Amino acid sequence: MLGHVHPDADVLGTLLALGLALEGRGWGVAYGGPHPAPSLLAFLPGIDRYRRLDTLDGPVDVVVLTDCPNPERTEGLIDQARRAGKVLVNIDHHPDNRRYGDVNWIDTTAAATGEMVYELLTALGAPLTPAIATNLFTAIHTDTGSFRYSNVTTRTFTIAAALVAAGARPELVSESLYERRAPDALRWLGEALTRVEVSEDGQVGWLALPAGVVPERIVESEELVNYPRSVASVRVACLLRERDGAVKVSLRGKGDVDVQKIAAQFGGGGHVNAAGCTIAGPLPDAARAVLGAVRRAVDERRSS
Repeated sequence: MLGHVHPDADVLGTLLALGLALEGRGWGVAYGGPHPAPSLLAFLPGIDRYRRLDTLDGPVDVVVLTDCPNPERTEGLIDQARRAGKVLVNIDHHPDNRRYGDVNWIDTTAAATGEMVYELLTALGAPLTPAIATNLFTAIHTDTGSFRYSNVTTRTFTIAAALVAAGARPELVSESLYERRAPDALRWLGEALTRVEVSEDGQVGWLALPAGVVPERIVESEELVNYPRSVASVRVACLLRERDGAVKVSLRGKGDVDVQKIAAQFGGGGHVNAAGCTIAGPLPDAARAVLGAVRRAVDERRSS
């Protein structure tokens, strides 16, 4: 079960759920990726099995990637996976998936990759244990922005209900994700939010964070881009975060501007309402380029 860089609950929840189900059928499963799992997700059942990998040794029968549209996000482990594994399976719902697997199951109608893994496990007749249900519920919860994005459907809620019936606890997931801040976290969050800016017409909101201004653990544990997105008039929100000589960009929309197309201009991707990319710094130049592209997209949509 191979994860991508800076693994989040979308990828970890789906990998762990599928891996635990396979272990229940007698498979030997290893979990890992280029970066370790964040401490915020320590509540996920089986997360202690997930390892940071420098190399991927084989042979193995199957290598699975979930919620990973771009194989470059494995930082070279994908090439080792092809040599080590007999079959490379790519399970995803992103419309810009590169279809790099031997088996590519891409369902762009799914609001979350967790929906797909749930349907796979039920089709296989795999028991939905509380551990599997918790992982999948968390993956769907985060992949849909806490069920807030416009691609959420009755399918999403039907699956979420089945996972709760199988033992997932929504209150535990929400508490673990949003209510376990360190004592100093609010002070640092306040420091970050002083940097939120909104365009004169109120339609674009952004937060540009130079390296070192806020501790990395705070940035990793907070969905900072949702704060400018929460402004009523904002149609597109941006988080521009300087790190390791580059700028990581997160984009969020409210349905009428396709932020995936904006991210694609800079080599990134995602969904209509949630996308991202990484571009070369310095931060002021990156912010100027990204915000210029956002402004054009907003204006084009308004004139169409």
